[in-house]
Amino acid sequence: MELTETDYNILKAIQSGRVESGTSPSHFVDYCDNVIGGDPRPLIAEGYINADRFINGLTDKGTQAIADYEKAHSK
Repeated sequence: MELTETDYNILKAIQSGRVESGTSPSHFVDYCDNVIGGDPRPLIAEGYINADRFINGLTDKGTQAIADYEKAHSK
């Protein structure tokens, strides 16, 4: 899955702490819809976000996806 700018912004919201660990997935979906304009559920399903019962940060895959996106878009 190649990240879109919106996907990147969703992952960065978690990495930067704007979305804290322990946030409920439904609140996170609402936040993303209202603030970022995207849906985080595909990122959760693809394993970028650790969200068993609550949002618990990024997985290694999510952290790597941010680094890859930043490298590809830093030109």
